[in-house]
Amino acid sequence: MEFNKLISEKLHPLFIENGFKLTEQSKYIVNYKSGSLVVAMVHNPRENSNTLWIGRDGFQEVEIGNQVMQEFFNSDLKLSNLPQETFVNNVFLFFVGDGEGLIKGNESDVISLEKFSERRSSEYTESLINKQSLEAANKAWKEGNYTDVIRHLKKVDEESLPTSFKQKYKIAQKRLSN
Repeated sequence: MEFNKLISEKLHPLFIENGFKLTEQSKYIVNYKSGSLVVAMVHNPRENSNTLWIGRDGFQEVEIGNQVMQEFFNSDLKLSNLPQETFVNNVFLFFVGDGEGLIKGNESDVISLEKFSERRSSEYTESLINKQSLEAANKAWKEGNYTDVIRHLKKVDEESLPTSFKQKYKIAQKRLSN
């Protein structure tokens, strides 16, 4: 059965019951909106993947995947890497369970989810920057460029520096002070 028809059969009554209106529907995309809350479900036939997006209108929508289900909702319910039927069934179970506050329009639940997503994004970005700084420091170390070693390692939070880099930092400082 087509993705939008699966959603229509299983989820449409639930959305209508909770004050949502169908705002977009195609073979692979179904969007609902209630007040400022937007729920989008997408099937990508090339990757055979399904995605659930939730957010406030005009804000960055949050992708609800397995990691978000586990870390934010403390749920073992899976939404990623599933057949279409299982995905739609699990979205239904999510909205009548852990995601009930979202579908009921509890704005504080949506804001908490957005903050969680922003925090995760910031942590990921910081992790990438730290990795790049450590790689640059390691390259500078191999080249004997101790000024750059120090410069790159100063960009990384000292608490998160691996022991070997803490030692390289101290050695680089000593070599520059001689």
